Amino acid sequence: MKKVIETFNRNFCRLRGYAVLHLSDRTLAPRFHVSTNIEAEKIIKKDNEKELLETFLQEIRPGDIVLDIGANIGLYTLPSALKLRGTGSVFAFEPAPIWFKRLRENIELNRLSSGNLVVPYNVGLSNKNETCDMIIKDVQGSGMGSISPNYQEHLDTDKVISIPVRLVQGDPFLREQGIPQPNLVKIDVEGAELLVLQGLEKSLRHKDCRFILCEVHPRFMSEPPENVKKLLLDYGFRCEISKERRSEYHILARKDLH
Repeated sequence: MKKVIETFNRNFCRLRGYAVLHLSDRTLAPRFHVSTNIEAEKIIKKDNEKELLETFLQEIRPGDIVLDIGANIGLYTLPSALKLRGTGSVFAFEPAPIWFKRLRENIELNRLSSGNLVVPYNVGLSNKNETCDMIIKDVQGSGMGSISPNYQEHLDTDKVISIPVRLVQGDPFLREQGIPQPNLVKIDVEGAELLVLQGLEKSLRHKDCRFILCEVHPRFMSEPPENVKKLLLDYGFRCEISKERRSEYHILARKDLH
């Protein structure tokens, strides 16, 4: 019966054209465009990182500046912006054009495009400025992609494509764009975690940056994954490792503010 209900919900959302992400805070109900069952399932399934998303949202305070690095279609971007209720801003970074297009559509769908509620950038954050190839799964809504050289060999499908994407060094880009000092940062970059952290060193060391949620993908990384935690500790965070999910895990990094 459960599978029948899930199938019905997926088909209903696909025909309607959008799915609603239901959270414990009922005032937050972001909508997401869907055109495939994969897109619909990504939003409506209960095991889709929901616990981690709820944890991230609990850390948000009025007026916060949030960075969503590896924003994809906006799973963190949209509820974060709704939680801020116009008192702060979310800056979302997504280098893949196909997902950036969907991200912008979802921002419009939730009426978050006015002012600086959500500011999307079609770039990836790294430790230097460059254009490189990104391998993505060629399925609408899959959300799978990486600039990591060994990413493709770990995929279970041959339905992948390579696309050029723009990467920028984090701290200088934030300064050039006039982006305020971030308070919260979410990172999901499929193996490029260290590059992001290195490029944002100044911003992350700042006393006002108090929480980072970083997904770590050991099998895609070219350096030891424990270096992610070591770097966060060096930046002044205390780190909690969440339970592993498949082949990856999450680091919840907090600063003790006095």
